[in-house]
Amino acid sequence: MNKFSVIGAGQVGSALILALSQVKFKLQVVSDRSIRKARQVVKIVGQGQATNDNKTAVSPADIIFICVPDDFISLVVNNLARVDFKNKYVFHTSGACSSRLLEPLVKRGAAVASFHPVQTFAGPDPEPDIFQGIYFGIEGQPKAKQLGRKLAARLGAKTLYLSPEEKSVYHLACSMSSNFLVLLLFEVIELFRTIGLEEKETIKILVPLLNKTLQNVKKLGIERSLTGPLIRGDCQTVKSHLSITSLRPGLDKIYRSLAQESLVIGQRRGLSEDKIKALKKLLRQK
Repeated sequence: MNKFSVIGAGQVGSALILALSQVKFKLQVVSDRSIRKARQVVKIVGQGQATNDNKTAVSPADIIFICVPDDFISLVVNNLARVDFKNKYVFHTSGACSSRLLEPLVKRGAAVASFHPVQTFAGPDPEPDIFQGIYFGIEGQPKAKQLGRKLAARLGAKTLYLSPEEKSVYHLACSMSSNFLVLLLFEVIELFRTIGLEEKETIKILVPLLNKTLQNVKKLGIERSLTGPLIRGDCQTVKSHLSITSLRPGLDKIYRSLAQESLVIGQRRGLSEDKIKALKKLLRQK
């Protein structure tokens, strides 16, 4: 069972096509609303057929991946609801949606699951090794989950099994860890602009710090990795920070909110009650 088709030639779909093709899976059909995008992917991997007719993708494949934005999954499924899926597997790659969206295809014989890579896809070109060492969040029918685990292993990845009810929390956590980090760095870059540094230079300065922070988290855990004035109870330093953030309302809200949360860890780390009270009072002041 190594013949697969992909509906949706976006970043996730293209990366999946390239990675599976390199571990001896055979691409049958790439379907996308943009026939140009489908043809580009076929050209890159050197196999398969390009189309903008989703139904064409089903017949020659054992495994069909639906890699479209969340709001379009049901539209694709409804379009395929009269197609024969006997002895076929269907996965969608949404992190937030459960496999229940694929229920109409179960009635046509498909075994279904959601198959979500815990990874960020930002670049314009698919990367064949982007799945190496990551996790796939898998949820659905036992038979499809079992195949999903095997697919993940072939891609050099690990598996996290989920229930339908857990998908929203799981996806929120994944989104915050990646997207909110980028948004925080956006605010940091804007701060550095005020002292004359542009984005590229700022990133060069910050990458070693960020890498070491992530290494600490891996080695020491979250609580022991938190450093800085808040965990030390340095009220004067925090006061100087607030004098700057107060000039930027959006940043001020972020700083005060995260600083308040840091005090929970500070308390666990033994920061004195007097320091915590003083910091809380400072952070409440406007």
